[in-house]
Parts: sequence; C-alpha cells; structure tokens
Amino acid sequence: MARKRMKVGTGECSALTRAQQDELEHIICAAMEGGAQIPWRKMIESASFANLTYDLLRREGKTVMRQLSKQRPGPIKRRVSDVDEAFAEPEPLDERVSELEALYARKDELVSDGGNQIKALKQQVKQLKAVIAEKDAFLAEEQKRQKQAESLQQCISELSAIIASKDVLLAEANARYEALVEGIRQLASGE
Repeated sequence: MARKRMKVGTGECSALTRAQQDELEHIICAAMEGGAQIPWRKMIESASFANLTYDLLRREGKTVMRQLSKQRPGPIKRRVSDVDEAFAEPEPLDERVSELEALYARKDELVSDGGNQIKALKQQVKQLKAVIAEKDAFLAEEQKRQKQAESLQQCISELSAIIASKDVLLAEANARYEALVEGIRQLASGE
C-alpha cells in the first residue's frame, strides 16, 4: 500500500522510504553513468519497490534524476572519452609498411608453394587414373573369364546329355542283342 506524501525539510514531497530513496538514487546514478535506460517496470516487480505504482516510482525517479543532474558539473562524456582513447595512439605507419613489405616478399614463396601443391595434386590424379584403368582392365578380364566358364559349363551340360542318351541307346542295343542271341539259340536247338 502506498504511503502518504510527507513534507521533507527542503520543501520537497516524497512517498518513498529512506531505503527506497537510496536504492533509487543508486540505480539511477548507475544508469546515468553507464548510459543505459532505467528499468522502471523491473523495479516495480522487485521486492524493494513492490508497494509503489509505476507512475509514482517514475515521478520520484525523475525528481532524483533532476537532483543528480544539478549536482554534476556538466554532461557525461564517457563515450566520447572512450573514442578519444581509442584514437589517441594510432599505429605507426612504418610498422604497417614493413608488415606489408614482408607479406609482399612472402608472396613469391606462397605462390611457389601453391604451384607445388597443384603439381602434387595433379600427380595424385594421374596415379588414381592409372589405378582405375588397371582395375577396369582386371574387371574386363574377369568378365571374359566368367563368360568362358559359363560357355564351358554349357558344353559340359550338353556332353553329359549326349553321354546319358548314348548310355540309353547302348542299353537298348544290348537288350536287342541278347534277344537275338536267345532267338538264335532257340532256332539252333530246334533243329
């Protein structure tokens, strides 16, 4: 619950406790020095300022900001001074020129190294192409052998069929021969 405004000895009114005023001054001072925005909404959500409304906290904060601005002799030049320090000591040109000359001197060496690497890569490509050609020739030879083996297997199958049919014919010829021999014996014994 918000407290009633009380008259302070300097003629100003305040609804904040002394602890809240101190914390508010600390937060606003830090924000002004850092160039950051003041987190009014987050402050309302904190336990320290939970009993205050947004408008009241902001109004009290603006009062504190005016007081702090009066106490400071002039505007904060933090960012400008940082920039001044950054450009205060430029890099000597002689040092930069010598670095560039050293890089230029290494240029031929770097180009030579790059050329050597390209030659080595081309040699590797040639070797890989030779290996691939050798493997292709080997595969072609293997395919040729495979076809020859298949043809030979076909011939063996045909010969086996011929031999099997010859065996059948031979068995039939033997049976006829035996029948003829038996017939001749019977004729010879009948006389």
